[in-house]
Amino acid sequence: MTIHLPPHIESSIQAAVHSGHFASVDDAMTEAACLLLERLKQEQIQAGQPEAAPTHKPIWEEFEEIAASIPNGEWAKLPVDGADQHDHYIYGTPKRPPTP
Repeated sequence: MTIHLPPHIESSIQAAVHSGHFASVDDAMTEAACLLLERLKQEQIQAGQPEAAPTHKPIWEEFEEIAASIPNGEWAKLPVDGADQHDHYIYGTPKRPPTP
């Protein structure tokens, strides 16, 4: 994507990069684009328009897909007391007595 900016804006962005405020012009433009998108979203909300659907899947759908890709035999290998004895399985501490 090529962006053509007025000279006074381009020089201001270059100055911000040279002063160390941004690592690169790309970083500066990314932040500017994010601010623009946030502003457009706020205007859309104020106008009573519904928000656009998210462009990513909810995290629980990601977990469901990952879990579905694991064979049942692998799930069967997990310890049945993993929640009660998580310190043992994570850190190697001695197992605690089972809780009634």
